[in-house]
Amino acid sequence: DMSSQSAVQAGPLIKAGKLKAYAIIGRTRFAGLPDLPTMGELGYKKLDVDFWHMLLAPAATPRPIVDKVNAALRHALADAKVKRIFADGGMELFPPDQYTPEAASALLKRELKLWGDVVRANNITANQ
Repeated sequence: DMSSQSAVQAGPLIKAGKLKAYAIIGRTRFAGLPDLPTMGELGYKKLDVDFWHMLLAPAATPRPIVDKVNAALRHALADAKVKRIFADGGMELFPPDQYTPEAASALLKRELKLWGDVVRANNITANQ
């Protein structure tokens, strides 16, 4: 059996010898498992993909509400404890200039195109 797991979830099991890890799916190695190569280092450059989280709201959400949520997000991501939790989990925060609704929208559009192209190129359908 094989699975893709987050470093946060799998790291302790890997360190305990209960799981065998092959690689990190990401552009950089995880500090918590420094000897684990990335997929790109193993020759699978197309699997050097970023792992990200995003807060989403309905398209018709009034901008003042979006701005209020964004301000709260920026405040939380500036907190040293939150930064440490992300780092301990192997997640690097985007630069602060990327903490905008516009940057999030641009990222989402790029990701939809990327994965849409993958789906189309491989003839993947919901029935498979």
